[in-house]
Amino acid sequence: MRTAIIPGSFDPMTLGHKDVVERALKLFDRIIVAIMVNPDKKGRFSFAERKKIAELTLVEFPQVTVITADGYLADLASALKAVAIVKGVRNTEDFEYEQDMAVFNHNRNPVTETIYLPSYGEMSDISSTYARDLIESGTPLDGVLAPEAIEYIESLVR
Repeated sequence: MRTAIIPGSFDPMTLGHKDVVERALKLFDRIIVAIMVNPDKKGRFSFAERKKIAELTLVEFPQVTVITADGYLADLASALKAVAIVKGVRNTEDFEYEQDMAVFNHNRNPVTETIYLPSYGEMSDISSTYARDLIESGTPLDGVLAPEAIEYIESLVR
C-alpha cells in the first residue's frame, strides 16, 4: 500500500486543500493529512478544532486519515512509512517556499519524495488566510470551505 502524507497547518482546511487530497488519492492508496505546527503562523483554531474541520471536510474519503503532529515532517513521513510528501502550490511564492522545505526534508529523509500538485482555476485564489479573513468579517464561506466545516465553524464563533 502506497501512503502519502499531506502536511500543513490547515487553519482551517479549505476546498483548495480538499482538492489536493482528492487528486493525490488518484496517485496513492492511502493519504495521511498531518496537521502540524508552523512556528511562523499564529493559529486561529486549536489543533482539535483543525482536526475536526479537516475530518468533516474529508469525510467522503475513507482512505484518508487526519492526525495532528509536531516535530520534523521528514521524521514523521519516515515513521508513517510514507513514500511521498504531497504539497499543493498556488503560485511561484508557494513553490519557492515549498522547494526550500523539500530540500530540507530530502536531506533528513532521502527515501520520501516530495510531489507538488498545482492549483487549478478558482482553487488558486483560496487560502486559509482568506478563509480566516472571511470568518472574522462574517462573510459567507460558501465556495471556500466544505458545508460541513462551515456549520461546525459557525458553531464555534457564535
